[in-house]
Amino acid sequence: IGSVRTMLVAGDNVKNAYGSTEKTCPVRKPLMVLASLPRKLSPGEKLSLPVSIFAMENKVKDVQVQVKTGKAIRVNGNDTQNIHFEQPGEKMLYFDLDVNQTKGISTVEVIASGNGEKAQYKVSIDVFNPNPVTRKFVEAALPANSTESISFDTFGVPGSNMATIEMSTLPPMDFSRRMQYLIQYPHGCIEQTTSSVFPQLYLPDIFDLTEAHRQEIQDNIQKGITRIGKFQTADGGMSYWMGENDATDWGTSYAGHFMIEAEKKGFTLPLSFMSNWLRYQQRAARSWRTYYRTYNTDLAQAYRLYTLALAGHPELAAMNRLREQKVLSNDAKWRLAAAYALAGQKEAARKIALTANIDFQPEKSDFYTYGNTERNRALAMETMLLLDDKQYVDLSRTIARTLSSDSWLSTQTTAVSLFALAKMLEKGGGKELHVAYLINGTDDMVNTSKSVAQRSLDIQRGNNVVQLSNKGNNQVFVRILNAGKLPLGSEIATEKNLKINLVYQDKDGHNISVDHLKQGTDFTAVITVRNTSGNFVDNIALTALFPSGWEIVNTGFTDYGSANNPADFTDIRDDRVNFYFSLGRKKAKTFKVQLNAAYLGTYYRFGAQAEAMYNHDYIARTQGSWVHVVR
Repeated sequence: IGSVRTMLVAGDNVKNAYGSTEKTCPVRKPLMVLASLPRKLSPGEKLSLPVSIFAMENKVKDVQVQVKTGKAIRVNGNDTQNIHFEQPGEKMLYFDLDVNQTKGISTVEVIASGNGEKAQYKVSIDVFNPNPVTRKFVEAALPANSTESISFDTFGVPGSNMATIEMSTLPPMDFSRRMQYLIQYPHGCIEQTTSSVFPQLYLPDIFDLTEAHRQEIQDNIQKGITRIGKFQTADGGMSYWMGENDATDWGTSYAGHFMIEAEKKGFTLPLSFMSNWLRYQQRAARSWRTYYRTYNTDLAQAYRLYTLALAGHPELAAMNRLREQKVLSNDAKWRLAAAYALAGQKEAARKIALTANIDFQPEKSDFYTYGNTERNRALAMETMLLLDDKQYVDLSRTIARTLSSDSWLSTQTTAVSLFALAKMLEKGGGKELHVAYLINGTDDMVNTSKSVAQRSLDIQRGNNVVQLSNKGNNQVFVRILNAGKLPLGSEIATEKNLKINLVYQDKDGHNISVDHLKQGTDFTAVITVRNTSGNFVDNIALTALFPSGWEIVNTGFTDYGSANNPADFTDIRDDRVNFYFSLGRKKAKTFKVQLNAAYLGTYYRFGAQAEAMYNHDYIARTQGSWVHVVR
């Protein structure tokens, strides 16, 4: 709807005669319709859908308006209304919509017709439960040539349920659950982006997968490679957050490590990525000194030297210099030994490894390398595999038990542990699998020479029973991973060394209630996060998730935004803002988000959550509530 101005210029060079004319023509249909919806909705919410009807000609008098919806949304009341126009103009109608307890992309279509004219407006909208995925598992051990039934119940809201069965001739290591955790992790720094795809490199080699799952993994890895390439800085290093100018020490080595392994698996890297990365690593390796910045630890240098050796460019002078250090941490010894092994000097590697031990203790450097004892144990196991050191057998059992437990593990620890076990399976393999299973009338047979198989289960809501038959001559470990999302309002408030204070203020800075806001109200969310411990906490992620009926006013590119959000990195999305920062002991930081009550209806206001991404001892979460936007 609007108008077009048509302009014509004419000229006669011989007579030096010129002229111009123009005419404005309206662009419109006799009948037009427009609806307005939020960018996303959550199950259980209710909204009032405003529909604008434009009658642009005198002949359009009586108009019928109908609303059609997808399965995730239903019209509460009559889905058809009639409206009368005395003369051309605009009128508005409202339809009440309810969001069902389901998920997925749904549609809302508005159809207006009258006096032989017809107009349509159709929009797709994401119905999404932002609660995190909750996972439960059941397991069993099937002796040779035996049968067994495993029963489990689905949980959570309809449409969020999924189940996977993992069969292995090795003790359970819970690849499926830990891998899903990495893929679905909501934040995306260089470490987390790399961790989400690193273990997937080895799944096709050690898992018996369906072709569809294999292709999905290939797509995930290629997308990960493309995204990682965007973190590279001008000097060839990798920034912690995309767009930053400074390179991160550990992240550069870790991302490069993945890219080298990916290239060996046949994936294509971004043009000039590897040459620029090598230049950065070589320069950093040659200039490293023990008295450099605190976070530039001997483990970071050893890992850097390992990646250069893996890339086929070992820095032997730097390796020898590090080896001659009077004090070398246990974790650095294992990494340095791996570098020598890859450089073809296995005798030197074994001598270094003999001075290291497997009694891993927490190191100060863990704080700066996103690691911990479990991560360092997995790094050491890879060195043992390179040197054919049989200590890896016992170490692998410890790592597998950790992965199979309910213990919280960071993205770094999870990825490196999965990577180490994948390397072991790639090296040693295992016995073959011959298992038949039946669930809800669907049966399948797994026949493979590989030691681990994974299948998605066709489940129904409620109780499910899987009947298993081990037709092989070896024991098989079975684990069923059952996942779902809990309903809105089921989150539990918690405080553990962090405290969140969330208030809302009007334009004058006065605190207000947001239970009932008038449509069009501008207001501000003020979120204060306090470190109640006596320790410095780095890599804190604050997620402020807002109701569907509120719109975020992006002020990040203005003076207001930069002055009111003291974050290292800010990620603004349709329904949330993520802030990333650090906190000194007993210190606090306050963040402000401009909001507008845009859409009439009843919506769920989620609580805010702050967590140290690499230390689960620091977490806080507030309780949510239902809010209303009214006329």
